[in-house]
Amino acid sequence: MNPWRALAGSLCALAALALPPPAAAQVGVVPVRPMPPADRDGWVAGKPSSKACIDTSRIAGAILIDARTLDVTMRGGKRWRLTLAQQCPQLSYYGGFYYQPRVPGKFCAGSDRIISRAGGACRVSTISELRPARRR
Repeated sequence: MNPWRALAGSLCALAALALPPPAAAQVGVVPVRPMPPADRDGWVAGKPSSKACIDTSRIAGAILIDARTLDVTMRGGKRWRLTLAQQCPQLSYYGGFYYQPRVPGKFCAGSDRIISRAGGACRVSTISELRPARRR
């Protein structure tokens, strides 16, 4: 065997070991603010789905409704309601949360969870589309 070919093969193997592993789904950070009192009745939730997903590239922020409910605001004005499987009071600390979807670009109920910036993860049980309430 040619010694140069053996050396080149060894260098390629070492280079492969030095490369980082393929990146997992990208972690996103979402700023959270409390729901203004005047806005509480301005939206109506559609039917909750335990299989619904939202496009992570469109997330603009989130509004904390209570320890189990977040409204995610999207670029363009659309909103989605996330209902958590359990109380997640730590979401009110530090004004934000992280997420790491299992499927890149999609955040889905039933399989994905949010991680508070104070620590602790909370699984999203359902996602509902929100529509503006009709004015009387």
